[in-house]
Amino acid sequence: MSLRRRRIAAIALVAASPLVLSACGTSFSAQTNQQYQQSIGANLRDTDAPVQIYNGLFVDNGDGTATFSGALLARAEDQVVESVEVTSSGTDVTASPSGTPTLVDLPNGIELTAELLAPVGADGEIIVEDDEVVEGRYALVTLNLSSGQQVSLNVPVVARSEMYSSVATESQTPSPEQLAELEAADLESTE
Repeated sequence: MSLRRRRIAAIALVAASPLVLSACGTSFSAQTNQQYQQSIGANLRDTDAPVQIYNGLFVDNGDGTATFSGALLARAEDQVVESVEVTSSGTDVTASPSGTPTLVDLPNGIELTAELLAPVGADGEIIVEDDEVVEGRYALVTLNLSSGQQVSLNVPVVARSEMYSSVATESQTPSPEQLAELEAADLESTE
């Protein structure tokens, strides 16, 4: 073998050895083609919207109700969500709403502090009673704000599973009547 061929072979061996040796470091059971599973919920990240929605979805409670789960972020100023309209919109995220809107009145409102992410769902803040809002479909959720503005997003409806066990099936938020009773009881105990 000539000197020139030996040099080319040596250079090729040196160039290929890092690739060969680095493959040995991961072992044979290393996963090389991991599937990416995107988040299930929908996001509204419009910087011009007064409220942004992160990972929004409804969890089907199996009894004709569904609980909204996600996080809300008021942008430039504090906001209060006074009510929510929910409309079934079929099995495609791009489908137009097809059902009759169901109004969910929030007597206490959901107070959102500007630039502070507020998780929603664990206390059952937004529960809709609608037989058309069921797993496998989408629902258009519209937040009606005290400022008069609205924010809308088509969100998926998912089955209740272990992943959503922390999402409430009934409201844990006291009604105005319950708050009045608690205040009256506090006044009686202090007298």
